[in-house]
Amino acid sequence: MKPFSISRAFFQIKWGTVGAIGLLSGAVALLICGAWLSVEFILDPRSVIWLNQYLPEGSKILVVGSDDLRTLTELQAALKKTGRTTGDPLLLETNLKAAKKSSDLLLPVLTRRESCDLDCDRVTELRVYRPILESHRRGKQDYLQLISQLPITGVDESFVLAPFAEAGGDDQGSTRALPLTTLQRFEDKAPSQGVWLNLSGQRSQGDHSVAYGEIVHYNPGQTHLSILLRWTSPIGEAPVWQKRAKGMLSTLVVNQSIGLEPRFEAYQVRARKFVPDPLQLLPVSLTEPALDNGAFVDALFLARNGLWSTALEFLRSVKNRRVGWSANAQAQMDLVERHAQVTKSQAEKPWANVSQQVLVNLVDGRWAKATQVLQASPNDRDEITSLLKSDSGRLWKRISALLRVNPTRQDVQTWGALILMAQQDKPRAIAWLKKQPQESPASRAQITKLLNQIDAL
Repeated sequence: MKPFSISRAFFQIKWGTVGAIGLLSGAVALLICGAWLSVEFILDPRSVIWLNQYLPEGSKILVVGSDDLRTLTELQAALKKTGRTTGDPLLLETNLKAAKKSSDLLLPVLTRRESCDLDCDRVTELRVYRPILESHRRGKQDYLQLISQLPITGVDESFVLAPFAEAGGDDQGSTRALPLTTLQRFEDKAPSQGVWLNLSGQRSQGDHSVAYGEIVHYNPGQTHLSILLRWTSPIGEAPVWQKRAKGMLSTLVVNQSIGLEPRFEAYQVRARKFVPDPLQLLPVSLTEPALDNGAFVDALFLARNGLWSTALEFLRSVKNRRVGWSANAQAQMDLVERHAQVTKSQAEKPWANVSQQVLVNLVDGRWAKATQVLQASPNDRDEITSLLKSDSGRLWKRISALLRVNPTRQDVQTWGALILMAQQDKPRAIAWLKKQPQESPASRAQITKLLNQIDAL
């Protein structure tokens, strides 16, 4: 009979216990993994499609639906059967969970327009796909999983032509949708939240090549596409992101200028309570002053009536006092300054035509300078008179606005009287002049003298 070894028995028991614990832990892990896969399969069968590579034929997971997993070639072939094609895909690199980088694929779906000679393919849908099985299909195309889609209908013609109608044009446009044909991603100065896209089209309007479009935002966290803004530009310029100053919101600027009249629309990126896409683009308005300050209120009133440079002087004066200045006030000032830069540049540029030189000075609110040009050009006064006679109101609204803020401005009263004399007659011009408050009796006499000189020619 062999002696019993306590040490040997102890190790036999210990290793047996460890093995049992290991088997139990493995079973629990498999149970948890199986439960997780079951939940994933119930919520989204496509999320566990990768298991097919380990399953035998006949046991593979089947996913049925219009957005079955397909390669890009298969997708293009399926669209072709319905008379549609795809545009150039855009890779949307995003950080979904900060630790994992994903490259979603944006695919524009195109439909060909009938009776068309140029830019015949219009974008009718945007789709976002997520590549899967990348590491398991070396040398082959990835399968693509549809994660977001957005129907595109185009932009109403009446909206596209609205700036022309507001400037006095006859063509109001119709409700028919104009096609969107080009898709580009904003890169320079665009906000870092999500992906910003510009979907655009073009059409001719007289001598103008008008650009129009929609600003599309993709929120990768919720895999959501949304249209945040429709825009139009009579001079054919695409919207641009303004360089963001410290403490300011990201701002998108649309140029709607026509002729010598600058017009810019600015839109700021702001938050909203909408889980799929918590961002929106809201316009910077000049109708609601950001500060309850008399000079600030007057400045925006002058700006709304086209006196951009004068308004900017008022705003700078208020800002220099450094009392209650805010980010909203700065946004309004930035918009005014953008307009003022245009009118200032026009006024400082040499013009071969004297009447145009007078006009650009008046548009910029350089009343005294315009008077100097008038007095220095006796041979061109008929031409200048014709200019004033044809004014449809853009000069008169500037005169009325400034005289409301500063009623005794002699240089402004001079041009008010000149316009009335050109459009009506001298007696009515003098009658209007007599109703205006004067800094001194000599002021009215000087204006009357100039009226007599012009009338005598």
